[in-house]
Amino acid sequence: MSKDSTDDARGTSEPVLIARNVTKRYPLFNSPGHRLSTALFGRFMKRPTEYSALEDVSFELARGDALAVVGRNGAGKSTLLQILSGVLEPTSGSVSAPRRVAGLLELGSGFNPEFSGRENIYVNAAILGLTRAEISARLDAIVDFADIGDYIDQPVKTYSSGMFLRLAFSVAVNVEPELLLVDEALTVGDVFFQQKCYARLNKMRLNGTSVLLVTHSMADAAEFCNRGIVLSQGRIVFAGRSKEAVEYYFHHESHTPTGRRRVATAELAPLSTETEAPYPEREESIDLSTHKQFGDGGVVALRMLVTDKDDEPRRVFTQGGIMRIYTDYKVDKPIDVPLAGVQILNAKGILVHGKNSLQYSEAPPKGLAAGTIMRCVQDIELGLDTGEYTLDVGVADVEDSLFERRHQLSPSEIHPHIRLLCHLSGVVRISIVHAAERYPSPASHYGIADLPGDQRIAVLACADHELSTASAQA
Repeated sequence: MSKDSTDDARGTSEPVLIARNVTKRYPLFNSPGHRLSTALFGRFMKRPTEYSALEDVSFELARGDALAVVGRNGAGKSTLLQILSGVLEPTSGSVSAPRRVAGLLELGSGFNPEFSGRENIYVNAAILGLTRAEISARLDAIVDFADIGDYIDQPVKTYSSGMFLRLAFSVAVNVEPELLLVDEALTVGDVFFQQKCYARLNKMRLNGTSVLLVTHSMADAAEFCNRGIVLSQGRIVFAGRSKEAVEYYFHHESHTPTGRRRVATAELAPLSTETEAPYPEREESIDLSTHKQFGDGGVVALRMLVTDKDDEPRRVFTQGGIMRIYTDYKVDKPIDVPLAGVQILNAKGILVHGKNSLQYSEAPPKGLAAGTIMRCVQDIELGLDTGEYTLDVGVADVEDSLFERRHQLSPSEIHPHIRLLCHLSGVVRISIVHAAERYPSPASHYGIADLPGDQRIAVLACADHELSTASAQA
């Protein structure tokens, strides 16, 4: 059975969480005096304007489901989580939640910094509804999962953020909640603890616990959750499968371009040459003319489309999948040999892959005149670690005589003669998720890149056979 089929079967029971028309508004006062006057003489004062953090939010979460809540900063994600956990009351609307709800909202919430880790286990678990006897029965399991050693008996004010997370998560998952609310907390821990956490969360889901995850990690949202909602300015703008929610977020919410130069729409006319590369006319195309473009000038980036190998627009890819990038440029000044390229950077800004026309066997068209529209189509096999990445695109120029000798010249000999005409940073964000059908282990490899290769292990000698042979000879 596929993951989606399993999730669908798991999520057909009666909802454990129901939010109906949840709205949260805050009054905006001009000054502290205005706030005081309103409190004292409310009916005689002009009503303050209101800011709507959430507006008419409705959804349901079934038993065993995992719901990803994604959106830009200020979209209302944390406000929603605080209302669901009972920290805030909605201005209007209603929330129906199960009796036992555990939340990892803010690191350290529910813990006394002066108490030891062991003492805080009793305090925090009691807040979550366990009796002292129930806590004592689960104490060893909580301490073992946290795995912070002797620090368990030290004041938590001496803990690092990672140790704090270990303890808080261990308490939350060992109280066996019906609903677990998580707000970005798992991003604090190291990768090994994150894997341990997600393994436990998956086990909890199989046992009927529902999970609501607020995250900026689109890989986590698409891979761990089976449902997703996208919040924008306090409203739900999309609800459906998690991968579809991530795709919607990438295409509609993740980036608001700003730039210095805009090219007239007429300049986006399709190519009319015999060598035209097919460009899928899709609304998901990105208008690059509104992005900041750096370089010596002479070329302007017009538009871009990211698809899979079947030309379907996509921002979420599985490991080892093919990403196809269409990019159109307008030539303002004559170019000898255009070098179009793409760079992939990880979340830390580290360049993990970059290639331009110098590294491909097929030579680009040469001697481009001003007014030419140039299209670059680049296929990349994504043998990378799971996570989020950004794409840079651009065009440089080099003399034809140097380009023809590129196989004979070292990078140090040719790079000083390359002139950068146009470069755009971070124009697209993509997410790479685990491909279970391709990689048997969740950790497909170690490090940044998955290099092609194979492994063979042969048994050269059997220890038992050698022993029996030696005994027979004796």
